[in-house]
Amino acid sequence: MVDVSKLVKKSLRNLTPYFHGGNVWKFSETYGIPLNEILDFSISTNPFGAPETALEKIQGHLDVVQHYPDPDPEWLFQALSKSANVEAKNVILGNGSTELIYLFNEVFLEDEYEAVIPVPSFSEYKAAIERFGGNMTFLRCDAAKGFQLNVKELENTISKKTRIIFLCNPNSPTGVLYDKSDLLQIIKVAEENNVLVFLDEDYIDFVDDDKRYSMAEYVNKYNNLFVLRSLTKFFGLAGVRIGYGIGSPELITTLKNVQMPWSVNSLAMFATEAAINDDEFIQKSRLLVSQSRKEMQDELNAVHGLKVHPSETNFLLIEITKAGVTSTQIKEGLAKKGMLIRDCKDFDGLNNRFFRVTVRKPEENKKLIDQIKVLVNTK
Repeated sequence: MVDVSKLVKKSLRNLTPYFHGGNVWKFSETYGIPLNEILDFSISTNPFGAPETALEKIQGHLDVVQHYPDPDPEWLFQALSKSANVEAKNVILGNGSTELIYLFNEVFLEDEYEAVIPVPSFSEYKAAIERFGGNMTFLRCDAAKGFQLNVKELENTISKKTRIIFLCNPNSPTGVLYDKSDLLQIIKVAEENNVLVFLDEDYIDFVDDDKRYSMAEYVNKYNNLFVLRSLTKFFGLAGVRIGYGIGSPELITTLKNVQMPWSVNSLAMFATEAAINDDEFIQKSRLLVSQSRKEMQDELNAVHGLKVHPSETNFLLIEITKAGVTSTQIKEGLAKKGMLIRDCKDFDGLNNRFFRVTVRKPEENKKLIDQIKVLVNTK
């Protein structure tokens, strides 16, 4: 019998399956709760779900599933580039933004090189780096200082082995929105050191109008910049798997040359075009999240034993200050009530004193807050 384990690449032998956030399917099975009765505050998606216009597009194009997807959908590149105020040649599609995170590491990271990641941050960057054999340097952002990014410290972490700097803006799981001037400084310093900047803007659409900005406009000026966007979070299209990246034509061509063919399905493409053009859905979503976020933050901050860190997006990072209470206890207590939250104990830079909740509809948020109050006060 062949010992398959010994034939696996050395760099992959210690990997295990990785999923972030909650698993509603497993949760439903474990607790015997139907999917439609679960309140999922662990995955930071739009409380309205997907736009009706996107769902109608899917319904209206079911007949195309007999064909391979368009390998070069210029019509969608045009729609996305118009939305991002760039050109079609600046855009690449992915099977969710996750594919592009892995693709970027596959193309640019080698054994002897490393990536820099300010933490806490989205854990998928770390998982992708581990898969392709790269090394990591973590820059810890202090909770006591509001998880703000120290630009000078970040610059000092850059070495001759640095290939990529990963940044998430607004950051997950902290909700911090970095200053545009700080990001520009990082991009410029990275360029001087022949380093790429991978800027994840998956949550940028949730930011209030007076604070929201994108760095996509700079991709042609700085060809070391790659901006990641998603249809999962704001547009609620998690199940069809589609995201996109924005970069210089040279960078985009390089990535496309390595990308797996037909990675994005046709129905996801049609849904995307409809979603990004649904102005009514976009405006009502931003209004709801903005109002509900403030209400949730105020109510949870009033709970003795909790500290809510300021957020500019659709989730809140909550720090437990009461002794004897852990994030896992809160998570398990809420699970029994049919609610999922994100236990943040496994984030680099955090511990079992932190958990994250998504902003949902007001009546759903109230149910969560009421249960959190009970759990914190009874411990």
